Amino acid sequence: MKKVLLLSIICVFASHSYAQLFEISNDPVFQKANGEVYNMALVGGLNQPHFSTMDFDKDGKLDLLAFDKEGNKTMVFLNTSQNGVISYQYAPKFEYLFPQATEFMRLVDYNDDGKPDLWAFVDDSLTFYENRSTTSPEFAEGVKYTTFDRLSPNAVGDYIQRGFNHIRGCQPAFVDLDGDKDIDYVANLNLNGSQLIYSRNEAAGNDFASNPLQFETVDKCFGGIDEYAGKMITNAQCYFYENYLKKKHTASKTLLFFDEDEDGDLDLLYGNSEKENIPIYFFHNDRVELGYYKDTFASIDTNYFGLTIGEQIPVAPNMSYVDIDMDGELDLILSTNERETSSYPIRQADNALLFLNKGKTENPDFEFVRNDFLVGDMLDFGSHTAPTFADLDGDKDMDLIIATNGDHFYTLDSADRLIYFENIGSSTEPIFKLVDEDYLGLSANRYMGLRPTFADLDGDKDLDLYLGKQDGSIAEYINSGSATDPLFSFSTQNFGGIQMTSSAAPCFYDMDKDGTLDMILGSYSGTLHYYENKGTASVANFELVDDTLGGIVVSQLVRVSKINPDGTLGDTLKPANFGYSAPQIVQWNKSSIGIVVGTDEGVLRLYEVPSDLDQTFAEEKDFMQQLATLSAYNQDWGTKSIPAVADLDGDGISDILVGNSRGGVNYLKGNERVTGSIGSPTIIAQPFRINPNPAQFTITISAGSATAFTYAIHTLTGQVIARGTSQSGVAIHLDQAVSNGVYFVQLQSDDVYFTTQKLIINR
Repeated sequence: MKKVLLLSIICVFASHSYAQLFEISNDPVFQKANGEVYNMALVGGLNQPHFSTMDFDKDGKLDLLAFDKEGNKTMVFLNTSQNGVISYQYAPKFEYLFPQATEFMRLVDYNDDGKPDLWAFVDDSLTFYENRSTTSPEFAEGVKYTTFDRLSPNAVGDYIQRGFNHIRGCQPAFVDLDGDKDIDYVANLNLNGSQLIYSRNEAAGNDFASNPLQFETVDKCFGGIDEYAGKMITNAQCYFYENYLKKKHTASKTLLFFDEDEDGDLDLLYGNSEKENIPIYFFHNDRVELGYYKDTFASIDTNYFGLTIGEQIPVAPNMSYVDIDMDGELDLILSTNERETSSYPIRQADNALLFLNKGKTENPDFEFVRNDFLVGDMLDFGSHTAPTFADLDGDKDMDLIIATNGDHFYTLDSADRLIYFENIGSSTEPIFKLVDEDYLGLSANRYMGLRPTFADLDGDKDLDLYLGKQDGSIAEYINSGSATDPLFSFSTQNFGGIQMTSSAAPCFYDMDKDGTLDMILGSYSGTLHYYENKGTASVANFELVDDTLGGIVVSQLVRVSKINPDGTLGDTLKPANFGYSAPQIVQWNKSSIGIVVGTDEGVLRLYEVPSDLDQTFAEEKDFMQQLATLSAYNQDWGTKSIPAVADLDGDGISDILVGNSRGGVNYLKGNERVTGSIGSPTIIAQPFRINPNPAQFTITISAGSATAFTYAIHTLTGQVIARGTSQSGVAIHLDQAVSNGVYFVQLQSDDVYFTTQKLIINR
């Protein structure tokens, strides 16, 4: 069936066509236990972010690009700060601009033309993308440099750069070290050492076409830094290999060069995971050239930020030197970089320390502000979120349970817990309030990899709890209370004797329409196991009838090169992402059903469910719409996407909450499919965007139309608090007397019919 995206008044040119099925939305309101609203609840969380700045929306303010190594997720946050109040708003519409990178992604102005270019680690290469932005952001792929763990001299003894040195897990520096207005490259030299290698930019000018990028290795022991007997040292001997200390594992190293004392040379903050109690070192630059290395770091400070702050800094932190408060001076963010959970306790919450610079970029005075910059405004529980909906208090609306590993720094990923949000709103306007951060006290059971769901399998009209676990089994907790006052008691660790290889993810639904709930079970393998309920509505008896339901397999294979036994080059298929299938049933257009499957890959896979369950299920590959380009696509949520499905707005169509490995959640609003006969006009409501949302004193509306529209903002009871005429992207000022709360925005236009959108004011 051919899909046609319908956005306004459109003539239908196919016998069956429909609008986008799902759109990214921030509609549901989430509150903390004290009633405070999460400003960016549904952004998805941050685990290992690194920040860069660029004006994405051309409003004169520097916005933030965040690249998170957990799931290789790229995110853009628009700067909505006003009146000295720092505020950012998530803007997923810009994410299509960026490549699928790993390790790092940085915006750095390569040639001092005022446009930050993009440096990213793509596949096995350091890749440069030129900023060619005019009216909208645009990056053009340029030079790719192969990267190596070690860089050896060539036969004639020079060090002309054939590739770049990069050790996985480390963060290099892109910085103008020699003051010539172009960007040089500094990285750790060897797998087992702490030396720095300096590659100088030798390009002759700023014109990429006539002066392509060219780097030369000019200092293989930059600054005289190394490690000896487990300690960082200065004035180290200069070897092209590390011979002081062999380590059991490769440590992460991170670099930030800045002029700490305004003396014209660059000092260094050096993150190192080798010493957990010294996550960061400060090296003062004396700029003394000793012949075998240039620039000499003369002293080391192991307590640069003080003990109180130092205890909060992640090991080997990402270091971002960016202007956050719009005062023209660069501020500092220290965030988690290390991912080796088998070696270190990794901070996955309270993991972005913001220091505002009360001094100058050259000669800063860092003032600690908070340890949860952006993260504290989101639903972010650390790592691994698996949400599920259920009416736990019998008030006819959906409450929310989220399983999570929690923060590895404290839980070591071995004490999963359930987070309970009660819906204190309604079945059409949900407001989820945090009630319990360890629901049922399950953290004491030391569960791992929980994937919860609720079902009434014993016919007593209340919901029981089923927990898919990392070991492949399912735990059952029976509700011995009631539908309005549940009391869950442990029943078994091995429900139905069912045992998957790993990561059981149960979903209950009457697939064969015989009046009993069947079970669809996802797992590590990436297939769906279909267990038909051969029992009754009160006594379930599950029997495996299909171990690959619908022919669905969500494991991802990629072709990679290999050397054959005879020395020739060949290729083979290798898993790039394992399965971790997590199924849920979705309702389409109030009549059709489908299966949405979460994956290790990070996307959601969506399949039509035919009447004949023995058939191969057809996949709907592009069931979302890119807001910037209006093209169909499938959003990448990071890794280990896990969906929860419910109709949260009462329109008879499923909405989806998506958990991920970063510890947060995103939300997809389901839209009605529109059908019509050939030649007949079809009108559908076009969504629009409000930024920021939650808002303080100003909003802009992105309506996808160049024509003017009238707007009205009204309260939940219908009282209009603002009315006027505007255009897409033009700022609308809100009366300062308007109180905090939830409002609705309606638009009217001559040629477009708009939906109603929710606005949260939180000052």
